Amino acid sequence: MTLPTPLSQGSRLVQRLHRRYPQELALLPAGEPTAAHLQTTYAHLRQAYPEVADALRVLRQLVLERLVELDCAQQAPLNTVTQSMTALAEFSLNEALQEALARVDLRHGAPMTAQGTRAELWVVGMGKLGAGELNVSSDIDLVYVFDEDGQTQGIEGGRGVVSNHSYFDKVVKQLYALIGETTEHGQVFRMDLALRPNGESGHSVVSLDALEEYFQVQGREWERLAWLKARVVAPAACIDQVKALRAVVTPFVFRRYLDYNVFEALRVLHQQIRAQSLRLSAGRPERANDVKLGRGGIREIEFTVQLLQVVRGGQFPELRTRPTLDALKRVAKAGLMPVETAESLANAYVFLRKVEHRIQYLDDQQTHVLPTQDQDLNWIAHTMGYSDSCDLLADLDAHREIVAHEFDILLGGDQACKGCQTQ
Repeated sequence: MTLPTPLSQGSRLVQRLHRRYPQELALLPAGEPTAAHLQTTYAHLRQAYPEVADALRVLRQLVLERLVELDCAQQAPLNTVTQSMTALAEFSLNEALQEALARVDLRHGAPMTAQGTRAELWVVGMGKLGAGELNVSSDIDLVYVFDEDGQTQGIEGGRGVVSNHSYFDKVVKQLYALIGETTEHGQVFRMDLALRPNGESGHSVVSLDALEEYFQVQGREWERLAWLKARVVAPAACIDQVKALRAVVTPFVFRRYLDYNVFEALRVLHQQIRAQSLRLSAGRPERANDVKLGRGGIREIEFTVQLLQVVRGGQFPELRTRPTLDALKRVAKAGLMPVETAESLANAYVFLRKVEHRIQYLDDQQTHVLPTQDQDLNWIAHTMGYSDSCDLLADLDAHREIVAHEFDILLGGDQACKGCQTQ
């Protein structure tokens, strides 16, 4: 077993994993956890952990341990971490989906279309999963869409026939158990379905026709930003190939005309986020240091670039990209933001994401709030090349001021809209 280096040893997560999985850690090949490495390691793990759910959970633990070492001790670039976590999510969802489909097929037979072909379920990754930029303790935002209504074939004697909607609803429940439930090995990923049509009150799975009708009748402005990053992440054979879904989503997100209603929708959404952040920090001032949701945090960078993409993406298709850093470059190239501003926001984004990851490396908690213990703060500082936490916090404040300033300018009212009309 390879022992953790001094820098990665500062993570309590790493300490725990070396106690819990001393033999399994050696199964993951050296270097960045690629899709091929995940497949090989998973195959080995299935020998010791026959259940899909167990093997996937242990695989996640091995990937996290590796990323702490690559990020904190070897100073790997941000995309090494985010792409590795995205690859883990895609791999896990694909394996779990195949298992879920097989289980439900045994009871109801295959779901069929009117043309006599098997109906397909698409697992749509939203947010950072869709953009390929997951953080290390992220939940995954999902929407489940199936291509066509119909019914299942049933099993011997015509038993077990149900509608395709009912069939896929059962598949989604199985998928949650395989990925989202907590066991002795933890979770693979927390799963959030709040972005589905009608939110928490909506069906867990929706047909393509129903999704299109929802967009036309009920789709809200802020949902355009959410669907901007949508991408099919499972099954693997459908990734980046589902033209029918893109044909429904694209005209909803990107309008042919300039539409500034989204500005007001974003103002309201951001006010709600700020209000929630203030409520959480009431009586707990340490929560003001939230590098994601706080003033000048990651979310404000994402909002800034997504807003410009949605407003102008209908006329400038080159703005239709998912990753935040790539979008910043394209927004600047289109003349919607000064190059210097885009570079400053990109630098802040990378810095804040690296801090966010180190916060999560401490205990594998889904938090974005700086720790209050000096030992933890100094560990974060040292893993980012600082001598102590004072220098880290000074740079953190400087980045957040830049972000907050640009965000306030963008949402400053009519002037922001006029700025978008300069092109």
